[in-house]
Amino acid sequence: MLAVRPRPAHRIGALGVLSFLVASALLGFLAAPVRGDAPIVSENSNASRTVTWTMGTATGLTLNGVDLEGANATLPWVPANVSWDTPAKFLARGSIGPNLVANATDISLRADTTNHVLDGDFASAAPWTYESSARGNVTAGWDGGTGTAVFRHASSATEASWDTMDGNLSSWIGLSGTGWTSRIGQHEGSGMLGLNFSLPPGPPGWAGVQRSSPVNWSAYDRMVLWIEPTAPSLPLSFNVTAYVGSNLYQTAPRDLVAGWQEISVDLGAFGPVRDSLVSLTLRVNGDNISGGQVFFDDLRVGNAKRFDEVAAIRQAVVKANATTPVAGSAVLQLNWSVPTESGVASVQAVVNVSGPSGTAINRFSAPSAPGWHRFLADVSSTSSLAGLYNVSVEIRVVADNTSASAVEVRVDDVSILFPNRQNGTYLSGAVPLGATSEFLQVSWTFESPQPAVVQAKIRSGTDSTPGSTNWGSWRMWTAPGSYAPALAAGSFVQVQVDLSTTNASVSPSLRGLLLEGRHRSTTPGTISGTFTLPPEHVPAFLHWTRLRAMSQIPTGTSISYSIGNATYRRPVAPDQNFTDIRLKTLEWFATLATTDGLAAPSLSRIDLVYEYLGPPVRVDVTSAGPMYSGQSYALNATAWDAGDHLITWNVDQFDWTADGNGQVKNGVYTAGDPGDRTVTATYRGTTLTKTVIFHVQPSDWVYSLTHGWAGITLIGLGAIGYVAYRYGVRRLFQIDDVFLISKDGRLLMHNTRRMRADRDEDILSGMLTAIVAFLKDADPEENGELKRFDVGGKTTLVERGPHAYLAAIYSGRVPRWAGKDLKRFMATLETNFGQKFAQWSGDPDDLQSLKEFTDRFVSNFRYRPPRRVNGRAA
Repeated sequence: MLAVRPRPAHRIGALGVLSFLVASALLGFLAAPVRGDAPIVSENSNASRTVTWTMGTATGLTLNGVDLEGANATLPWVPANVSWDTPAKFLARGSIGPNLVANATDISLRADTTNHVLDGDFASAAPWTYESSARGNVTAGWDGGTGTAVFRHASSATEASWDTMDGNLSSWIGLSGTGWTSRIGQHEGSGMLGLNFSLPPGPPGWAGVQRSSPVNWSAYDRMVLWIEPTAPSLPLSFNVTAYVGSNLYQTAPRDLVAGWQEISVDLGAFGPVRDSLVSLTLRVNGDNISGGQVFFDDLRVGNAKRFDEVAAIRQAVVKANATTPVAGSAVLQLNWSVPTESGVASVQAVVNVSGPSGTAINRFSAPSAPGWHRFLADVSSTSSLAGLYNVSVEIRVVADNTSASAVEVRVDDVSILFPNRQNGTYLSGAVPLGATSEFLQVSWTFESPQPAVVQAKIRSGTDSTPGSTNWGSWRMWTAPGSYAPALAAGSFVQVQVDLSTTNASVSPSLRGLLLEGRHRSTTPGTISGTFTLPPEHVPAFLHWTRLRAMSQIPTGTSISYSIGNATYRRPVAPDQNFTDIRLKTLEWFATLATTDGLAAPSLSRIDLVYEYLGPPVRVDVTSAGPMYSGQSYALNATAWDAGDHLITWNVDQFDWTADGNGQVKNGVYTAGDPGDRTVTATYRGTTLTKTVIFHVQPSDWVYSLTHGWAGITLIGLGAIGYVAYRYGVRRLFQIDDVFLISKDGRLLMHNTRRMRADRDEDILSGMLTAIVAFLKDADPEENGELKRFDVGGKTTLVERGPHAYLAAIYSGRVPRWAGKDLKRFMATLETNFGQKFAQWSGDPDDLQSLKEFTDRFVSNFRYRPPRRVNGRAA
């Protein structure tokens, strides 16, 4: 907050030459406020200006580790994330129990991966036993070239062509349709038999082609032909009819599809005697078909190959330890492929595990897709006891056809695993976040196929000892995804993940955790701004006075301030008075810090105030002691601006009037008639006046005696002798004050002979301002030349050194050797302190011994440089 405190009055003396400054200040006072993007300069009513920085934008500001939020400068939020996306990152912060294993991409339950089947990859023929089928239609063997077990069947066709249907139309008669010969699009040969037909709606009807002469098929049990219905003719079915004697026989209808298809017909449907089949008809059946068309080609007859045979490979497996019969405790796996399957009814695999716990038989058919396929069977219930188990893989081939047939089946990677997985836990230590943090979101990546379960937990705390009273309770998640964590703020977190399963073959897997949090930066940040006085304001500029800050500082946070320039910086407190700063370019710094990650200081405004010499606004006149008629008294007259800055104390710059026969000349009032008398001083060139009332008393003989010529004569006679000679000469002059000023206008040291120097702050400030103004106007090329000026009845001598200025104020008549003494004293100071003057940081402790040197100069009649011992002043 901006605090307005009582403002101390500062009175600064000036020379007559300050009239230029007064004029400049007047122009500055009348000018409009200086504004810019940042900072903004505003005029005050007390001869001062306020330079203001606000924090809405970064314009005019330098930010280092500081953000602007809502028109406030504050410490930025920094991420406090726990991001673990590999098992290595989990293990870097914690440990897993013996039942867990860290894999390449996840953490899972550890399994017994021992394969109890020997040589399951068929690197050699042993220890397997290979058994072909009883009739030899299916063989089993080892293929050393591929390292697999291979099962095969191969047989030639048992059919012969009976009618090619290429063009013998006279042998077939169309029924409910027209038969014709087509020589385009046949399935084989040079032609095919076509049938154009239409079937009315209603009950299903039929159309077909009939053999014109009896048929003797007594030597065959199977007929095979190719049929192609056109797509618009569907749906249709196909069957065959024939008369044996007076009895009509027919085969079961078979549904047809678009395109060529091979249909096999079991001739057993015509009875055991098939030597004279009359009216053999190939029928298509359907209804509501207009413009139907079907083609027949390559009719064959023969005797079907019928067998159902099994070949096998076998091995005895030893199980040393018992396991639970619960599902997942024992798993049999193998890879198999069927590179060739043609001309057979089916191919099937049978896996058999039998032993002390029972027998498990698993059947599975040949895959429809080519390549290797994985087969898995759970045999937990029939393999829980220890003992000897027989494992076999059988391939069953079923055939019922007349065409050539071939089968090849390969088996590889046979295994029986008893995983024996047990529940396990990952537990981290206390994971530091750098500072007290708030938590925004937690994202878990894990898999838990049934019946596996993952219980992921996080808790937070404020110390590094999990479970202490400074820690909160666990938060738990059982499904992957992103969640609001609902964790209490903390500077540490702990992670626990429980993995469990009731099926030893199924394991959950932990893959990743992302806990997103944030806290305020605990690295101190700085914000600063620089202001350079506009050229038109420089002549009247006096000094900076204070820094004000509008801020919020929660517990555990702080803001510290300093001011300076590129080579000089000094800590300050808000509203601290620092009138000794006279830099024309001033930079302020604010350092924001926190020890609480959830709290940050905020700064919304900085004000820097500087004072300048403004136009006169009032006049003061004073005098001391009782006044007696006819006597003379020195008057003090001063002019001040609105900021209580002394413009002049030179009585010659005032016009005087007095009543009652009183007179004022050169600031000396000669009292007139007794009574209350007025004296008026008017600041020359202005309308500012000051009227004071003095009470003038009748002439007093004691006063005349002590202040007139008689008193002087008596005092002179009493001072004859050594004492009068010794001290009378010295009192012809006196060094009242000595100022040592840096090249940039800062006061290095002040020393004085006055007994009440602490009560003369106004006069001291006026002296210093007058000296600085004189140095500004002096010719900078005249370094080393003695300069002097007179004001208020006193004489000021100024000496320049390489690193500082020395000014001595004399009262009385300045002796001729004063300039030489001042040069000697300046040389002594430069010899002993020159480098310290040049590098002075503003800390008075750096110049602790300087006062002893100035005491020597102020207190002695003549200055004598100190003698040197071993090259140093003593």
